Amino acid sequence: MTPSALPDPGLPGDEEFTPVYHPPAWYVHNPSPPDPAYQPPAWTTPAVQPAATAPSCTVCGVTPAAPVTVRAHQGFIVVMRWQRVTGPLCGLCGIALVREMSTKTLWQGWWGIGSLTIGAPFALLANLRAYRKLRRLQPAVPLHGTRQVPLGRPVLHRPLAYVALVPLIWAIVMLTYAITSTS
Repeated sequence: MTPSALPDPGLPGDEEFTPVYHPPAWYVHNPSPPDPAYQPPAWTTPAVQPAATAPSCTVCGVTPAAPVTVRAHQGFIVVMRWQRVTGPLCGLCGIALVREMSTKTLWQGWWGIGSLTIGAPFALLANLRAYRKLRRLQPAVPLHGTRQVPLGRPVLHRPLAYVALVPLIWAIVMLTYAITSTS
């Protein structure tokens, strides 16, 4: 018989596997109610029960995740623009997003009177609240085959965050000019 005439056994795992449970022969179904005093041994129950409705991160898919809203604000001289990301985020992905959007707000969010007084401070305070909520989460273990967002540098270690000092210095100069010119 030639090798090509042999039946192809296929590779292990090609066939469909359907587990079927057959109780042991000594098992007899007993419809009587269970003994209320019976406690199963500790090794039979898992130590940690996974939450049935635990939200997973929308970016990387890990749990635990918290529902948060991260905001960014851009102020132009006359108009303003808001950006918002809402959803469950794990600690690592959420903090990375808070850092990125807060830095964007610090360098783009102050260029207008409404932005200076309302828009940028509101976005930064909302991001601070989201940051605190994300810091309270347990550390997440990444799933196999997925990657989490890199944290990046903290906000105050990013050069663009210090652009916010320009309108602050301008406001201080204008305020001191107004005070000294009236006296």
